[in-house]
Amino acid sequence: MDMNQTQAPSSSSTKKWLIGCGIGCGVVILIVVILLASGYFFIKNIVDEFEDTEAMTEVLTERFGRIPDFCPDPDGTIRPERIEAFLSARDSFAPIRESIAKSLETLSQKKDVHDVEVGKPKSMFTMLRLGFGIIPQTAEFIKTKNEALLEAEMGLGEYYYIYVVAYYSWLKKNPEDGPGFQIVGLGEERDFEYWDQEETKEMHRDRMLRRVNRMLQSMLHNQLGKLNEEESTETSKDWQRMLEKEIETLEQDRERLLWQDGLPEAIEASLRPYRDQFEASYNPMTNPLEIMIEQR
Repeated sequence: MDMNQTQAPSSSSTKKWLIGCGIGCGVVILIVVILLASGYFFIKNIVDEFEDTEAMTEVLTERFGRIPDFCPDPDGTIRPERIEAFLSARDSFAPIRESIAKSLETLSQKKDVHDVEVGKPKSMFTMLRLGFGIIPQTAEFIKTKNEALLEAEMGLGEYYYIYVVAYYSWLKKNPEDGPGFQIVGLGEERDFEYWDQEETKEMHRDRMLRRVNRMLQSMLHNQLGKLNEEESTETSKDWQRMLEKEIETLEQDRERLLWQDGLPEAIEASLRPYRDQFEASYNPMTNPLEIMIEQR
């Protein structure tokens, strides 16, 4: 038998195998390049989104002042046009609020990412997709909310004041409403820290209450200062004493909510005609995002 004939099939097979390997390796390399490019643009888009959000926050700050600088009306009422502006703004970003709420709810149903079954890549990819998706959704939520506030001619301070007074103080919504986890910083053991321990949840709640308490104290001091500048009447003196007492109570108890023992009649009367709209526009899942401090 001719030696060349013996080697021909082997040489041919090897050539086909090398060609196949070349195509396969090329596909793998292409996939890696696509993934790297996708990751780059994904991160770039997130950075751009947060930069836009920060720029918009600066515009809100320049136009309406910093959050603690907000001064509620001295007489304690909240004018109808301001409540309507608040509700109109919330209607404007309702779609993104509902969208991110669904993602947060899905993630909340898992007590831990490690609960995903081994050998179930579809479940794992779903969790990863939702987890990574929360980041750009959060940026879009904040950006859309800020756009709505600009359109409604309302600053962050006024928005937070009405939100806390209406939902927490009046409607008794739970300040710790939200998903069953908090997003932790990059470099931590997990991207999502679940509320596995009651102590951890309590610590989160206490931090949030102290932050809200401190923010609202500043606003009430502004309100009292403005009230003291006006000509006193018997009614205004009663309201002044009530305001002073509430400020003192907030300062003594750092985890106390504003008007925790009941709203003054002037504030409740302002909110009462809009009760159904307030109830309909509240979403417990997105509550933590609503009161994020976004100013430096």
